Amino acid sequence: MDDLRATTVDADGHVMEPGDLWSSRMDAKRWGDWVPRYVAEDSDGRESWYVGGVRRASGSFIFGCAAGYDAEELLSRPWRYTEGHASGWDPVERLRVMDEEGIDRSVLFPTAGLLFGPLDPIPAVRDPEFALACNRAYNDWVAEYCAADPSRLFAVAAVPLQRVDLAIGEAQRAVGELGLCGINIRSAAAVDELPFSHDAYDPFWAACEELGVPVALHPATHVDFPNAARLFRLIHADANVAVNNKVTDRVHGGTAISIAIGAPVDAIVSMGRLVMGGVCERFPRLKLLFMEAGGGWCASILERMDDEVKANPQERRWLSLLPSEYFARQCWISFEPDDPTLPRVADLIGTDRILWASDFPHADAIYPGAVKALRDRVAPLAPEDQVRIMGQNAIDAYGLPT
Repeated sequence: MDDLRATTVDADGHVMEPGDLWSSRMDAKRWGDWVPRYVAEDSDGRESWYVGGVRRASGSFIFGCAAGYDAEELLSRPWRYTEGHASGWDPVERLRVMDEEGIDRSVLFPTAGLLFGPLDPIPAVRDPEFALACNRAYNDWVAEYCAADPSRLFAVAAVPLQRVDLAIGEAQRAVGELGLCGINIRSAAAVDELPFSHDAYDPFWAACEELGVPVALHPATHVDFPNAARLFRLIHADANVAVNNKVTDRVHGGTAISIAIGAPVDAIVSMGRLVMGGVCERFPRLKLLFMEAGGGWCASILERMDDEVKANPQERRWLSLLPSEYFARQCWISFEPDDPTLPRVADLIGTDRILWASDFPHADAIYPGAVKALRDRVAPLAPEDQVRIMGQNAIDAYGLPT
């Protein structure tokens, strides 16, 4: 399948924010000690990130850029995140890795920049104006990162959806002025814990529909949203994400249970609200992407949605289509490259609805060999379906140049 080589698009890779991203771009006079900052060696000898004057992370950011590292070795000593893959913050190195892996284009998501939610344990983060300032600084930086090769590097924008008006303004700036290709929100309610089907979000959906870019719903292992990790106490409720992710026992999990269980739960609830709650009905040109939550569950959930609205017509009053028909019209879902369910459910949810995502350079990413793993997985499918999944679907979903 040589023709596949020209269309290999990673729909969800990550950057790793450099230590001076926020301190070099935010207004120190206004925000003072709240500005996120990196400390190479803290009082306990560990590296730290501070946000809002509170320790956000201690010695754990290596996991954001440690793809391919031995998992046990990462726990053996304190690491600095700068010991990880420089491609997280260096676009030239990122392009080299993409060439090595056989990835033609990458769409990039934040790492630390995911964590500015309305319920954060850090008081400063709960200020929407501060979250906006942090988002703006990140968006400016990632646009500069992508400028190293705008034909291959693309990024989604971070916005503070806890204030819809602020989110709309930043979405318009990020797409219209910076050229970013999508809007990233977390896969959990943002406005006063109201579900995504609530009218409070409608101006945001309308703005994204008008901009013509997708809204990508992405999870994170933190308790700053009313997500599964918070509601079901899957992780410690701590400001320090090193505690959330790595200080674990049988009662308090961490990264593993939050991603394996929490992320799909959040995606399912979000999909249900957006599809069954009438958002897709009201905004038929709105593109929705469900990222980093697996995809094998999708066919079964769509079937159950269809069955239940047929059995309960009172919940079809605001719908003109079945849930699966909305999904087929305007939704996509991502799979990991080696997910064995991918070829098995492709015909059930539509081969044109599937994206693949490397998650590189995060520690759980397949590296090296993500593209090879994907090629092996899609090999049983028809050639035209392989082309779609390898890259064409991402081009369509994000509106990337052809």
